[in-house]
Amino acid sequence: MQLTDSQREAVEHRGGHLQLIACAGSGKTEVVARRIASLLGPPPRGGLLPANVVAFTFTEKAAGELKERIVSRCREEHGEIVGLAEMFVGTIHAFCLELLKTEVPECLKLEVLNQVQQTLLIDRNSRRSGLTASTDLNGSALRRYVDTGRFVEAMSILREAEFDEAQLSGNSVYDNLETYRSLLDEKGYLDYSEILHRAVEVLSTNAEVRARVAARVKHVVVDEYQDVNPVQEALVWLLRDLGAELTVVGDDDQTIYQWRGSDVGNILTFPDRYDGAAQKRLEENFRSSEGIVATARDFIRQNPSRLEKEMKPASEQVFEPGDVVSQEFPDPEAEARFIAETIAELRGLAFREDGEERGLDWSDMAILLRSVKRNGAPITRALQEAGIPFIVAGMNNLFETPEAAAARQLFRMMASRAAPGDVVAAWEKADTGVSRPVLEEAVRGAEASRDRMLGESEERWNVYNVQRVFLAFLEDLGLREESVPGGRGEVLFYNLGKFSQLISDFESIHFHSPPRDKYPAFADFLEHGAEDAYPEGWQENQYANPNAVRVMTVHQAKGMQWPVVFVPALIRNRFPARAQGGKSVWHLLPAPAITGAARFRGSVEDERRLFYVAMTRSQKCLFLTWAPVPGNQQSRRRSEFLDDVWVSKYVKRRGQNYSGRRRLPPRAKKSVANVVLSFSDVKYFFECPYQFKLRVLYGFNAPLDEAIGYGKSLHDALAEVHARALRGDFAGPEQASDLVARHLRTPYAYASLKQALTREAEKVVAAYIETNRADFPNIEMTEKGVEIHLGEGVSVKGRVDLVRRLDTDETTIVDLKSTKRAQAEDVTETQ
Repeated sequence: MQLTDSQREAVEHRGGHLQLIACAGSGKTEVVARRIASLLGPPPRGGLLPANVVAFTFTEKAAGELKERIVSRCREEHGEIVGLAEMFVGTIHAFCLELLKTEVPECLKLEVLNQVQQTLLIDRNSRRSGLTASTDLNGSALRRYVDTGRFVEAMSILREAEFDEAQLSGNSVYDNLETYRSLLDEKGYLDYSEILHRAVEVLSTNAEVRARVAARVKHVVVDEYQDVNPVQEALVWLLRDLGAELTVVGDDDQTIYQWRGSDVGNILTFPDRYDGAAQKRLEENFRSSEGIVATARDFIRQNPSRLEKEMKPASEQVFEPGDVVSQEFPDPEAEARFIAETIAELRGLAFREDGEERGLDWSDMAILLRSVKRNGAPITRALQEAGIPFIVAGMNNLFETPEAAAARQLFRMMASRAAPGDVVAAWEKADTGVSRPVLEEAVRGAEASRDRMLGESEERWNVYNVQRVFLAFLEDLGLREESVPGGRGEVLFYNLGKFSQLISDFESIHFHSPPRDKYPAFADFLEHGAEDAYPEGWQENQYANPNAVRVMTVHQAKGMQWPVVFVPALIRNRFPARAQGGKSVWHLLPAPAITGAARFRGSVEDERRLFYVAMTRSQKCLFLTWAPVPGNQQSRRRSEFLDDVWVSKYVKRRGQNYSGRRRLPPRAKKSVANVVLSFSDVKYFFECPYQFKLRVLYGFNAPLDEAIGYGKSLHDALAEVHARALRGDFAGPEQASDLVARHLRTPYAYASLKQALTREAEKVVAAYIETNRADFPNIEMTEKGVEIHLGEGVSVKGRVDLVRRLDTDETTIVDLKSTKRAQAEDVTETQ
């Protein structure tokens, strides 16, 4: 890619902080990658080591893309650079977690809860979490399940926002923050807010940690800077305070996470708060056609407080009249039929991208909604009736898919709430391609497992693990993608993979429930709690990219692009969304106590930014539609945003005929990219490639094992032994029990197994110390990151423990889980 003048200036800027104002589609990933590669070059323009650079991205997916690009640009400019694995590229949460686990030994054993697991934990421990010990502002006691979501939100605000402590005096929710944090400590967990809160606290107060971070971190890149919240901004400020130079990249027009606490003021006032900061603008849009760029640009200009910039088309896409269409329909069903018919018509349309031409396929098209939950049903029905493959991102509409509904019916039977025939009928409706006799046999196997469970006299958690039952059932079915009728195999496995993730979220909290109780509780969760437990916009952990139309929220689409984008349901009071009634977090916390509380509620300016993001996801064709909702007086008028875009000369107001356009055989874009594997993933690949595919591509989770955590705990204990040795503090075998007590975490082990694992761990640690302590004064040890980039966007990442003997200068890579194995560095490198 040939850089523009503004891009080159951004890459080559030196001598102070830099704010990159990057319009949509402006090639910011390429610019950041080249800037980092330049900083790693030879002095005087470069001179930094990879470990000196920290790059924050908003998602792990974006991190994978950026790191891959950095590696490629470094190879092009400098050849191989030693130590690229030591460069941190990832989310702020991941950086803070790494900081805690590196610098705070007691954090090594802590596990991270996602928001769903956090909710389940609070519900299961409603009194000890502080939930039912709290009241709202009117003095009414908070209730389990009913108020949990608001309580979770309050716990996040109190650790991530700025507030006036005096105004929170006597507030029971605030008073129970420490109660909740104590529960996290007791259970050995960190939630996302706690990760940020603790990391900022450590970096603010611990002089030794500050010195080590200052010595290492010299340049910090913050992507999507417009979406950082106060505690994240505090981290950025601390790193700057320790001597790091900053490059912040973002666009205030794309601030869409204010409801999570992001503060657009950070990007608007950056030069005022960071002395000497230069501003560079990336205004050329390489993604979209002139029609989309001009329409979106003129629309967002209505927001009053914006950074000065002018998005311009770079002519990468040719605009043709009829590419941007806005229409009205009599009802949502007619609107949905139009979308399905247009998708079918556009499939095979010639499209140029990355220097080649191909015919558009299903996965080149996306339907972006303000809320899939509220407005997605007519659209998914129309796609299904038209035989168009589609996937709904996130969890909210999972049970509308026949395969997830069938899986739910399986677990209703496990809870003795459904007959075997009901399960057979549900799976036949899912149309998996499995014959009825095979299906009936698999159901009988699950039924027999349930009956054995009910007849057991002891609680065998591992045997009757929910995930194990699910995977065993699928294995008994002999389910394979290629056997599923209608080419739906990838979509079916994609949805079953999400169901597997849902099981893990539930079972991680309820693992120790007696199986007789666990299955009814899981059935209740599936029936009443699962879909509401997942926030709309939830991102699942899957690399699979089926050749199917995407149906998702605009928030989920951030950072993505498609040749064809539909933005339907443009109804007044829905997009822009009006303020929701009913109880909110502000019935628990007094809004005046929280600095900038209004941003959590959102404004029309925020909604305008969200609509701007939706439009700029499109490369070529953009359809903006609406239909009144019958029987709903609040949803019978079009969005005012349509009036704002209809003034554009590029927008057609009637249906278009695309039959005269050039066509090619449909060919989906490469489906998997920026896949980051662990060394454990690679091990699974060699053991069973198909299991690897299920786990990595589709997101299926392995069953929780009762001994999970034992190996890592040994690693952590022995890592402390080495770290102390480097400081001249040599542990003796008699300290093994203390080391194990500090580091052993086996959350799913039953009491007798935990005792056995503890005894075994004490023996291993004591034996290791006894065997090697004579050499402790002669070793230099460090944990090093390893990354192997395999090309095509696939890389393998991990960490190894290097030990170098100072007396012989011999370096080995040590497997700390074993007292008997160590191998030469070149052998492990070859692995």
